[in-house]
Amino acid sequence: MRDTAPKSAFITKVEEMLDQYRSLYDGDCPYILNDCLTWEQIEQFEASAHIVLPQDYKDFLLHIGNGVQRAKQFPLSLSHAKDSLESSIQKTVGLEYMSLPFSLEKCNSCFDDDFDETEDDTVTDEAYDHMIIEALHGTITLHNDGCGYFIVMIVSGELSGKLYYIDTANGQGTRFVSDSFAEYYLKWLNQQLTRRLAYLKQNDKFDCVITDVKLGGNVRDLHVRKMNHNFLFQFEYFCPNDFMLEGGYSEYTKVHDHLVVSLYMEHISYSVLEVTHVDIHTEPSITHVGERSLHEVIGRVNRLFTHDIGGNCFPLYVEGLEQEILIKGVKDLIVSVGDVYKIRGRLSGEVYRITR
Repeated sequence: MRDTAPKSAFITKVEEMLDQYRSLYDGDCPYILNDCLTWEQIEQFEASAHIVLPQDYKDFLLHIGNGVQRAKQFPLSLSHAKDSLESSIQKTVGLEYMSLPFSLEKCNSCFDDDFDETEDDTVTDEAYDHMIIEALHGTITLHNDGCGYFIVMIVSGELSGKLYYIDTANGQGTRFVSDSFAEYYLKWLNQQLTRRLAYLKQNDKFDCVITDVKLGGNVRDLHVRKMNHNFLFQFEYFCPNDFMLEGGYSEYTKVHDHLVVSLYMEHISYSVLEVTHVDIHTEPSITHVGERSLHEVIGRVNRLFTHDIGGNCFPLYVEGLEQEILIKGVKDLIVSVGDVYKIRGRLSGEVYRITR
């Protein structure tokens, strides 16, 4: 009967979102799950650890998969359940520590800066390992973020079912993540969908032809004309693995090459954007200002989205170019669809295809 039990709303939602996520990669999705576990395999793990796994996590193992194949993705397989502990003490342990109640106080005492400051030099390695094991009582590793950072799920004690982020190496202790595996997984998967959708729809790609090239290091200063439209503009293109002295020649980008490109302006330390809201609607245009890297763009915000999670971006539609330019990483700016902005900074391009 257990194998024929109806799927939970959580599993149904996950299946729907995973189908959508995979469809965005056209058959080459990097998120690959391990095979599902059986009830018998899950019960064997629970018996060995003397615990009962949260139902949402068991449902995931049964219907979605036993974690993913890549270590940096969420969640790890059940075979990695001891990673946070064994990485901290550098030795193999059994599962019995999972059945002992988790203590947030002991975990923070072990892994925050105060311990390093008060640690007695007489503490033996054996005693220190015991302290770490005690700090990680009742935990299962769901994610290894590298450098001693882990997401764990509590499986014993009054916090059972909750997820915490634990810094086991750099003195920052614990941070609450989520009330349940299901809650966090849906949030995490939604982030992956948002990131992929933002990447795909960035600013529109368009065709142009190179009219002039200036080389310097591995940067191409490309002067181009938009295909089927006599509009000239200039942008920088970073061409890795092709370092050329100024005045040299490169096979990568030559005059008369046809490009498929998208343009962006990014607020970074060496290319700070100056953004000015234009109250009176001025006919937007794009102008090259100065030598090489300084530009001024006037355009209208047509739509908004979050690009690469955590960085607010918006495409600015430039009338003269009949094209959108992606504006990245502008801080403390409230943007609304329909706003017109003048933006001064470096205009760069991502080249998707070059043909001759």
